[in-house]
Amino acid sequence: MKYYVVIFSFFCPLVLADVSELSGELRIATYLEPPFVDFVDNQLVGPNIEIVKLLAKALTLKAVFVRCPFARCLSMTKRGQTDMILGLRNLPERQKDLIFIEPPLLVQRQPLRFFTLATKEIVINNFEDLKDLIVGTIRGATYYPQFDNNQTINKVEITSREQLVKMLLKGHIDVILEREESIVPLLPKTEYLQKIALANYQYDKTVNSYIALSRHSANSRYAALLSQHLAVAIENGTIDSIRAKYSH
Repeated sequence: MKYYVVIFSFFCPLVLADVSELSGELRIATYLEPPFVDFVDNQLVGPNIEIVKLLAKALTLKAVFVRCPFARCLSMTKRGQTDMILGLRNLPERQKDLIFIEPPLLVQRQPLRFFTLATKEIVINNFEDLKDLIVGTIRGATYYPQFDNNQTINKVEITSREQLVKMLLKGHIDVILEREESIVPLLPKTEYLQKIALANYQYDKTVNSYIALSRHSANSRYAALLSQHLAVAIENGTIDSIRAKYSH
């Protein structure tokens, strides 16, 4: 005989979960990406942390966060060492190992910007202006096709955004490629305004950002149910309400 537990949540009026088939934990590969995920007072905070906890609860799973640099997080999830990762672009080469949950968690409309040291007075008005510069990027991350596929730009891969900012301030790299919302929280406002300059050139096309489940995880069987919960949470405003708590 199978036993069922009735779970009430704001994602949907009623969910039936087969207790005999629950794995118990949802292991989330977690990298720092302010304002979505940050580490404050010795704990992980941010809208993505809250969203994942609610989704895990809707599946009657306990959210377990595994901290790692982005490249390692992606690798661990592809291999099934963790169940889930957030904030990914859906690329064909990733689909072999990952299930991308529809709808996208975020439709990213913030442009990708090129950050330089104000004292260097570097001018970047178009893509070609990058050819003689050292551009800092996050190891394992993708940005946009023209940049990702270019083999002549001198790209330096770093494990975290904090390290990118430190290297820029020390003059070890010329440029950081990132969204402003992820760089601004890493510096005091005065220092940011005085030391950092934004190039005129930017990439401003909309990008979908997804939750992805490992195809090699036992929890991959929850993909369809997770998609349903996420769609309802987006539709009823729950996701927007969570994000609003962290907006400034």
